[in-house]
Amino acid sequence: MKKADIKLILLVGAVCILLLVLRYFRMDTGASVVVEVNGETYGTYSLNKNQTVRINDTNVLVIEDGEAYMSEATCPDGLCISQGHISVAGTMIVCLPNRVVVQVTGDDADAENGLDAVTG
Repeated sequence: MKKADIKLILLVGAVCILLLVLRYFRMDTGASVVVEVNGETYGTYSLNKNQTVRINDTNVLVIEDGEAYMSEATCPDGLCISQGHISVAGTMIVCLPNRVVVQVTGDDADAENGLDAVTG
């Protein structure tokens, strides 16, 4: 390898690290989660309030310390449980067999109004 190759590799590495750092600081922490079942809104819950949400008889969503995660599910693969904790606006947990989607939103208007669920 030539000196120019090494400099190019270092430059590309530095740019990648800079982009990761900038992305980390620009993440918008969400304020609430919207739970959808079969494409319809099941409820909206604040991330600021620790609670356990039973979604029909299929899933259990836990909200603790500003993060949400799926603690139980009746689906055979359990992938929604292994998707981990979410708290950044736009991130989601999906349980395809049970048709459950949990998405973090940045809007906490419903939670601030004292509502912890919205029904259609």
